[in-house]
Amino acid sequence: MAETKFTPAQQSALDISGRNVLVSAAAGSGKTFTLTQRIIKNILEKNSDISKILVVTFTRAAASELKSRISSAIMDAIAQNPENTHLQNQMLLMSGAKICTIDSFFTDPVKANFDRLGLPAKV
Repeated sequence: MAETKFTPAQQSALDISGRNVLVSAAAGSGKTFTLTQRIIKNILEKNSDISKILVVTFTRAAASELKSRISSAIMDAIAQNPENTHLQNQMLLMSGAKICTIDSFFTDPVKANFDRLGLPAKV
């Protein structure tokens, strides 16, 4: 990961390990950047699997931006280490990564289990 100067709050979000993290801040404060760096750090340093990471945002634009930035960062890492099969696998898993909005996070299981919930197939 390139050397970057983080604010104390951003550095704290990056350093917390072994538990869930909530990043809440004003627009333009670097939330997307910080989350991207945290995810990439986990993939690179801890061999984390993108398919086991949940990222929930408020807007589709933020979710799309996160996916794009994470994909770009993984591609950059692959370019630096083309033989790394873990990184190659992470790139393949990106299409199914659970990076979504709050509403889609809750809607997806309902759509997948509508029949078990006694709901009609279409409303």
